[in-house]
Amino acid sequence: MIPPEKNIPRQPPPGLFARLLESLQDIFALVLDDARHIVYANASFLEHFGLDWELISGQSCSRLGAPFIGTGGEKLSFCPQDLGPYFPARHTLTREAADRKFVYEGAFYHLDYGNEGAWTVCTFRDITRIFNLQSQLRQLDELERMLVQASMDGIVVNDMLGNILTFNEGAARLLGYDPSEVIGVLKARDLYPGKTAHEIKQLIYCPSHGGKGVLENFETLVRHKDGSLIPIWLSARLLREDGQEVGVVGYFRDLRERKRLEEELVRHERLATLGKMVAHVSHEIKNPLAVIGGFAQQLQRQKELPEESRHKIELIRQEVQRLEKFLADLSSYARTAPTRKTPGDLGVLLQEVVEFMEAVGREQGVSFVLKLPEQLPRFPFDPDQMRQVFLNIFKNSLEAMPQGGLLTVRVEVQGDQLSLAVQDTGQGISPENLKSLFTPFFSTKKGGTGLGLTICRGLVDQHGGEIEFASEVGRGTTCSIRLPLKPA
Repeated sequence: MIPPEKNIPRQPPPGLFARLLESLQDIFALVLDDARHIVYANASFLEHFGLDWELISGQSCSRLGAPFIGTGGEKLSFCPQDLGPYFPARHTLTREAADRKFVYEGAFYHLDYGNEGAWTVCTFRDITRIFNLQSQLRQLDELERMLVQASMDGIVVNDMLGNILTFNEGAARLLGYDPSEVIGVLKARDLYPGKTAHEIKQLIYCPSHGGKGVLENFETLVRHKDGSLIPIWLSARLLREDGQEVGVVGYFRDLRERKRLEEELVRHERLATLGKMVAHVSHEIKNPLAVIGGFAQQLQRQKELPEESRHKIELIRQEVQRLEKFLADLSSYARTAPTRKTPGDLGVLLQEVVEFMEAVGREQGVSFVLKLPEQLPRFPFDPDQMRQVFLNIFKNSLEAMPQGGLLTVRVEVQGDQLSLAVQDTGQGISPENLKSLFTPFFSTKKGGTGLGLTICRGLVDQHGGEIEFASEVGRGTTCSIRLPLKPA
């Protein structure tokens, strides 16, 4: 250290600029000469860094140590680095002192006065609070972004012109778009069918649906990328900034599963009601049918019976048999036996059913093709119930090919599911009839009860599986069945 008697008095060099430095409270100023010796430090600098002017005056700035850490992790002193001739060098610096971490914005100005000498003014501004607030804001922004993206619901934000600004992963899963295909490309109205978007905008401003600027749990439809319509619950809010409306945020909740469960519940309720009705109807009809059928058989055995009467009695007997079969199907539909699953090879069961049905198919010119994987895993199923399902589906396929054709049965393992497809080259099913295939008592066949496929779906449901049909008139029908390989 320079002896005290050689210390430089702590006073700013003459001039308005120097007096301004001394008056600053939130900027800590240090002035160096061209040899980088300390010639001035304002009161704020000395107080903040805990330095004594008599001990630092005239000293090289490097003698103050390296209290700062730069953005690259390097240690830095109060001395400026890489100064340009005219423009200040700015740095973000950190410093730890008294169990606190400070963040500074450091600026270094080079002032050259020619013959009068050159000064370097070093200023440090404490931006710790601002930096921490900005960090918290960034964290909140990131948390908000993560919450939006992680939401199971679709979240879509658009401005008042309808331009889509936010399209989260939930919306992408629901609507089938990649966000890049939507943001800045589509309008909000493009996500809805017809005039739905206009109606929703009107409802947002209507106070009867949650308050003005709010729309709560409104059931509507959105359009998937493939053109299909998806039922949703929509909640929407107007976004305001400084009292001005700047956009709308919409929350989409997929209702497809809820709709499916509601349909299943209604179906089971109908089934329970039908079961009670069937028990009563069967009791009231079976006995009279047995009597009618018995008397018809007795009359047929009479030798002197005229041929015309014998023919009429045969018709009575056939109708009695048809009614008895209808009652049997009705009872089977209403009172399905419990599923008794045992581990087995579904491929072996399919081969048995195909061999049995091939004989019938050959008579009408239908060929069977069975495609099985080399190894089919064993899994639990009820062989009697699945045999009933296969027999019913194969029978329907044969009836759709009265002039012959090809019946292909394909089995594949897809992840934890077994997928089975039965494809015929028959007459096909119209779109109107395709929607009603599983409706009880719906049938396009003469004399059909309309319960066969309904029973099949019930049996597949009891296995935790799914069954569906796809068809094209004149080209054939495909029945797809998916069964879980592992118990739920």
